[in-house]
Amino acid sequence: MAAGLVEPGPAAGAGLVRAAAVAVVLLASMAVAGCSSAGSSGEEPTDDELNAVAWTPCDDLTAERVSEVVGEPVVEQTGTTAAPRCSFTPESEGGAAYDVNYLLFTGGLDAALDAMGAAGTQLRPVTVPGANAARIAVRAKDSGLLVTGFVETDGLVQSVNVAQLAPYDKAAVVASTTALLAELVTNAPAP
Repeated sequence: MAAGLVEPGPAAGAGLVRAAAVAVVLLASMAVAGCSSAGSSGEEPTDDELNAVAWTPCDDLTAERVSEVVGEPVVEQTGTTAAPRCSFTPESEGGAAYDVNYLLFTGGLDAALDAMGAAGTQLRPVTVPGANAARIAVRAKDSGLLVTGFVETDGLVQSVNVAQLAPYDKAAVVASTTALLAELVTNAPAP
């Protein structure tokens, strides 16, 4: 099911979609920042530390593949070495923006969510083949839709944050988010 089944209205400009995508990236960054390991000083990583990362979810994701998975054309946004991003913004006005993130957390998904302060009542389990656990939260308002999904495989917790301005198809965006979580599981490195 495609995430952009509803025709965009005149109020859903490209600038607003980009602003929503930036908001998703900032919220995701803040959520993951709350999960730093016990040895972390809380400081920004150095270029050497960033270059030493052997894998990220974006290593195996391309705009072409994400477009296939979510059912609408997207453009990849990777950022810079100092400020990496793994985002896929809509190629057409009115589409959904997807931001992908991850953290290593050996306590399982529920413990990782507790560490991030994610409220259990907002999250519902979803079935993602190959995952140890997966949860999704949906916040729908008249102005737009926010969907966050988490998937855990052997201590690797990956997340997808999606934003789409109104008009939107809630069921389609939830389905595309779940499909992208499944793609992340498929591409996850072996433990």
